[in-house]
Amino acid sequence: MALILYTAPDCIRCRTVKAFLQEKGIAYSAVDFKENSPEFNAFYRANRKAIFRGAEGVEFPLLQDTESGAVRQGSGVILAWLLAKDALDGTIVRSDMWHGWISGLYISNCPDGQEDNVLEAVHWLAKGGLFVLIQSDGRKADLLERLLATGEVRKTILNIPGGPEVYERLGYTAPSAEELAKSIALVRGTEQGVIRFQAIPVPDGEGGWRWPVRDEVVSAAKMVCDACKDHSLPFGITAATADLPIDMHGLAPLDPQLLVKFRSAARQHLFKADVEK
Repeated sequence: MALILYTAPDCIRCRTVKAFLQEKGIAYSAVDFKENSPEFNAFYRANRKAIFRGAEGVEFPLLQDTESGAVRQGSGVILAWLLAKDALDGTIVRSDMWHGWISGLYISNCPDGQEDNVLEAVHWLAKGGLFVLIQSDGRKADLLERLLATGEVRKTILNIPGGPEVYERLGYTAPSAEELAKSIALVRGTEQGVIRFQAIPVPDGEGGWRWPVRDEVVSAAKMVCDACKDHSLPFGITAATADLPIDMHGLAPLDPQLLVKFRSAARQHLFKADVEK
């Protein structure tokens, strides 16, 4: 590989990736986008479609493998690629958080055999001084336990997208009651743990996509309640937005009034369910 790391001045995420590359003995060249603006601008123009630019600008660092043409952006995504190439593409994705926080770590999507690489990526992110947010959907409870045991995770969110039928529509096997109960207990045991229903687009069975419906929220709340045996469990209600690294499949934003109806539906089983502010 011939690696070029594009960085920004005083960038904590850039320093994290540089430290990883140096400790692993991986050869690379670095380009500061301010000191070498012509070189960076040429790279940006040639790879514009592969580079995310948000409200706060381009997230650094960016890594280019000049041999394969691969471009990876963001410290978490770059570390995942360096550790496992494409194997963690659905597990560690673009972070939607700034100002010292790092997200985009969806640990339930970790392929079997890649758990140690996820642990190492999280270790380097935390070691670099970032506040790590991980997200789970109840699967991979053992990996969640290992990550929390490190003390390197600042916040944990348990997202429940629906009942078992929604997991199946999304192409997953829903966590067993035992695994979900373990995940709930682990998240409840953290200082900044959140357990919630998160409305995300689901396949409609006809080749398209749709938002969840009320009965699926009821099913999600029942699944959680059956697992933890606690009707008073605090349970958030929220919806994915275009700001998150989630494919919205062209759907219009979910009507906020539906979240109020979802809250009422969830309260059939979890009476503390409430819409997240």
